[in-house]
Amino acid sequence: MSYWAVVVARNAAPHLSRTLDSLLGQTEKPRRITVVDDGSTDETGKILDDYEARFSIITTITKPNRGYDIRRVPLNINLAWERNSAQGLETDYFMISGDDCFYPNGYVASLASRMSLNPQLMVASGRPVTGGSFGREHSPSGSGRMIRCAFWREIGGSYPPKAGWEAWLLFKAEQKGREVRLFEDLTFEHVRPRGATHQFVYWGAAMGTLGYNPLYAMGRLAKNAVKRSVSLTGSVSMLRGYLQSKVGSADAFITPFDPQLRDFVRREQSCKIARIAASLVRFESVW
Repeated sequence: MSYWAVVVARNAAPHLSRTLDSLLGQTEKPRRITVVDDGSTDETGKILDDYEARFSIITTITKPNRGYDIRRVPLNINLAWERNSAQGLETDYFMISGDDCFYPNGYVASLASRMSLNPQLMVASGRPVTGGSFGREHSPSGSGRMIRCAFWREIGGSYPPKAGWEAWLLFKAEQKGREVRLFEDLTFEHVRPRGATHQFVYWGAAMGTLGYNPLYAMGRLAKNAVKRSVSLTGSVSMLRGYLQSKVGSADAFITPFDPQLRDFVRREQSCKIARIAASLVRFESVW
């Protein structure tokens, strides 16, 4: 088993050293760790210079500072893939990490072992823990995500720069009859709370770009409101993003995915809604 890791970083000085140490300390060593420094203005650059000088497997790509923009994250991951491919790096898997994630030493070995036992498993991750609380994910996390390289090349070798890009990969695998998996017993630490308020507009837009069934989308928004898993401001931003995706937006990041994928997502969610409705009918009939 061989893999490389990509870390997208911006103003990551408080946590970056520990992130890199946790990747370097894996029992299954990465062939390479590529860090994309997205215009940091703190000590991130100096930390990377130090690690690159001490560890030959660490390489950095430094981009100019154009301010923080979540829309550039998929492009930064694509850039790392393109750079390593051009240099002839070939591995079985590659792993995506945030700049504030810390992995137990056996994280990659366990994840890769489970993937190797199931040739149909294309994308997998453990469960992130923030402040002692488990994440809300029901599918592979964005950080800590391991992707089978052969499948990545099969679908084009890049993330589409659109709202919903992380979920796109999961739906794409399922559309092709492959599997994705979140391993709940395999955990890692994710320091910063995920989903700052200004990102929620894109979370909402993603439901539209991916073709979510409207009932499913509204149910998700309602669930967030009832459980308060997202702040009121964040919920409003999600609704605004969803509506923007439906009426059209000047933001190129909020544009629909291909019709075939959208149809697949809508059909799958319609089946889930039907199953939920049937279970409610059965419950009422018992009582």
